[in-house]
Amino acid sequence: MSAFAFLPAYAPIFYEDKTYWVISGGRASGKSTNIAAYFLMKLMGKEYFRGVIARYTSKALTNSIYRDILDLIGQWRLTGYLEIKGDEIRNKLNDNLILTHAMKLAEGTISAKGKGLARVTHLLIDEATELPSEEEYLKLVDSFRQKGTERRIFILFNPTSKNHWLFKRFYLPDGQPNPKWASTHGYLHTTYTDNADNLDPTKVAEWEALREEDEDYFAHHILGHWRDIGEGQVFKGWHFDFAPDQESETLYGLDFGFSTDPTAMVRVQKRGQRLWIEELIYETGLTNEDIYQRLVRLRIPSTATILADAAEPKTIETLRRLGYRNITPASKGPDSVRAGIDKLRTFEVHVHPESSNLIQEYYNYAYRGGTDKPIDDYNHLMDALRYALSRDKGSTRKYVVMGRQISPADID
Repeated sequence: MSAFAFLPAYAPIFYEDKTYWVISGGRASGKSTNIAAYFLMKLMGKEYFRGVIARYTSKALTNSIYRDILDLIGQWRLTGYLEIKGDEIRNKLNDNLILTHAMKLAEGTISAKGKGLARVTHLLIDEATELPSEEEYLKLVDSFRQKGTERRIFILFNPTSKNHWLFKRFYLPDGQPNPKWASTHGYLHTTYTDNADNLDPTKVAEWEALREEDEDYFAHHILGHWRDIGEGQVFKGWHFDFAPDQESETLYGLDFGFSTDPTAMVRVQKRGQRLWIEELIYETGLTNEDIYQRLVRLRIPSTATILADAAEPKTIETLRRLGYRNITPASKGPDSVRAGIDKLRTFEVHVHPESSNLIQEYYNYAYRGGTDKPIDDYNHLMDALRYALSRDKGSTRKYVVMGRQISPADID
């Protein structure tokens, strides 16, 4: 087993007797790797251990800390001591277990719940900002309460808006930990500075430069500070429910990515000034053939109207030749991002509660400090959404406010 150096900031989880650990961090802060290592260390220990890694949807589990644990197993050369079966890792020597659990199941996916989850000792809620409400969190935590066993619950996330239920439950208005939970909850927050020895110095220098160039972006997206309610957030007032009108028009938006940026796709059901949006694809490393297979697996009709990233004409043509004849480049002009944002603001937007990555983008997609230009981040599904609506003329309604004629796009 290779040596692993835990960051000093995570020392409290080993010696402080807290049932709950509220763990937040900025970009590249090391929280995922350190908690993955903690779970793996517990799995290989002599004491009884049964750990569960939970995310809101089964789709999101593929990009969870579970993947980090699998990577560490290879690095630590532990494969021979473990039995790995899909969503379960078992220590062959003592039957210690790590399992995954999806709160909401995608169609055709089997939940880990009910399969060997008695006497759980450790629950990890990964990307907790995906949970749409405090009620969902309490429901999950209550389901894992077992008498007579050690119990540790880890709540991991990157801070978003102070309007999020996580902030309201665990923090005071000034961002300090809520003393209400002092006896049972431990709090950790790390940034890239805690993890600097493990990072590319060039990347660190880029982030440091942002401290002066864009203070707001640096604070919220690099350091992981909570954003004040409504501060800079591009979209507001979206609804996280899903009951589309039976007579709605169906459109698709597709944004291409590969190594760093994911390929992202949404389905938009539109009627009048209402939109019902569902995340379909959010995945890196997809080739053109992979994208085609995803479309087939999602049962998207070959006749469907798909508006795609105009910057990738070869990919669009490949998908056409594979059978999706109605995929076309989205309308894209010199100010198409702003125009697309203005258009979206004219709609009443409803998002499928299981669209976890889209919900993350909703909370994090913000304007650069002091400008009307959004950050080039948390925008992959947002771009796909703009593409889907790029040929819609939007609302032409006009209002008169204090003697000035404005459109809905002018109303925030």
